[in-house]
Amino acid sequence: MEATVIMLLVLSAVHHVDGDEQLPKVSGIANSGCDVFEGSWVHDESYPLYDTSQCPFIEKEFDCLKNGRPDRDYLKYRWQPTADCTFPRWNFIQEGNNVYQDMDRLVAYEKALNTWAKWVDTNVNPAKTMVFFQGVSPDHNNGSDWGEDKARYCEGQKQPVSGPNYPAGPHPAELVVEKVLRGIQKPVYLLNVTALSQLRKDGHPSVYGHGGHNDMDCSHWCLPGVPDTWNQLLYALLLQFYN
Repeated sequence: MEATVIMLLVLSAVHHVDGDEQLPKVSGIANSGCDVFEGSWVHDESYPLYDTSQCPFIEKEFDCLKNGRPDRDYLKYRWQPTADCTFPRWNFIQEGNNVYQDMDRLVAYEKALNTWAKWVDTNVNPAKTMVFFQGVSPDHNNGSDWGEDKARYCEGQKQPVSGPNYPAGPHPAELVVEKVLRGIQKPVYLLNVTALSQLRKDGHPSVYGHGGHNDMDCSHWCLPGVPDTWNQLLYALLLQFYN
């Protein structure tokens, strides 16, 4: 039986076009007849939409102001679609008609996953589609989590945590994932990579991720490395299902 496999990953989608293959043009919002992708950049004094110093999600290498960029005009441009297109303004976090300037990350994560879970239950036909959810990728910024209170982030770590259990216990975000998945009616297969990845405090770029000793990165992974094991596990599951 042939089936469609849906993977939900926190990654950017990349579409490769070979030769003369053409991508279909996506126009407008629903059937409004308005193409939001056609327009120009206009100066807007109400921009930027947020203060980077108040946003915990921006990584250091993306914070141009904090890193010393002297000009600020680049912050003041807004995309304006042509004609009379209505272009929604990005507001941090919006839930229904309510807009929040900030929200606890785990609360926001659970709300987002519940929205996705409702979509799965409404739209997925298990006879034709298999849904995989990749678990949370952990970081290693706090040495006390693995029993080394004096550790400076993940710097100098050369071996995995010994044994099968991570001293700090389950990742809080992974507990949220498991809670949401238990409530889904349709079958969803969890690629439970979190616990095994927690053991790999040695697998991050550390000071070698941004040109060498320029920054500390204990969130992403060296390659070859841990993500290759995630791929192997997915492949093993697929072989089990199709054999």
